Amino acid sequence: MYFFFSGEGKTDFGTNNDQPGPLAHVINQIIAEHHQYSLLASERIIFVHRAELERIKNSVEFKPESKRSIRLPSRNVPPETRYHYDDARAFSRATKHTIDGKDKSDREFVAVLFRDSNSPDEKEWNDKRNSMLWGFHVERIEKHGVAAVARPISEAWWLSALDRRTAPNQGTKYEEMRRGGIAGDHRLKKELGDDASRDALVEMIHNKDIDYTLIDSASFLAFLYDFRQAVGLGHLNPRRQRQDNEVI
Repeated sequence: MYFFFSGEGKTDFGTNNDQPGPLAHVINQIIAEHHQYSLLASERIIFVHRAELERIKNSVEFKPESKRSIRLPSRNVPPETRYHYDDARAFSRATKHTIDGKDKSDREFVAVLFRDSNSPDEKEWNDKRNSMLWGFHVERIEKHGVAAVARPISEAWWLSALDRRTAPNQGTKYEEMRRGGIAGDHRLKKELGDDASRDALVEMIHNKDIDYTLIDSASFLAFLYDFRQAVGLGHLNPRRQRQDNEVI
């Protein structure tokens, strides 16, 4: 199985196989725990840069979908929601282009697209996440595409794990307490201090200071649920009710 990753920078997925980010290491732990297999040591990770997504979106072939296929949160789609939708479509096309070049017996893949929500608002986060899921659906990789949308940013996930490690019964809902955008990003990164770098975060994941099983952020749990489903570990997922506006 191939794994396609596309994120925003060094402190989520990273940018290449030589310097994978903390989220790539978390996924590696999930796979290793159940398959005794180091994904990062394999040649089955493919990083798709944001620049490549922009190239695809600006290409002649990336034509607007038919009106009948649009099912975004509202008629007046906010630019940032359209951005997440288009990124998911472009990412889907990048993965399919690569997979189509593989042998027919070796085309299993999972494609994980990470984006910060940059907002503490649950509805806005849900709209962005669903727009990505719908982008996967339109490009027909819905069974392979995973939307990882942090609320408000990925640092909230790492802080959640650190908090619950020191106070297991007192998890802090960083995604609800911090505002997104530039000011919010700075506050969250400041709380991590020297630990906000890619190298520091990866080290904390390795030594279990950051234990992904302790993260109680709803946005992370949504990603974890979908990722497990995509890689065949759905039996580990808790039962949940379908949200009214969720794309299944």
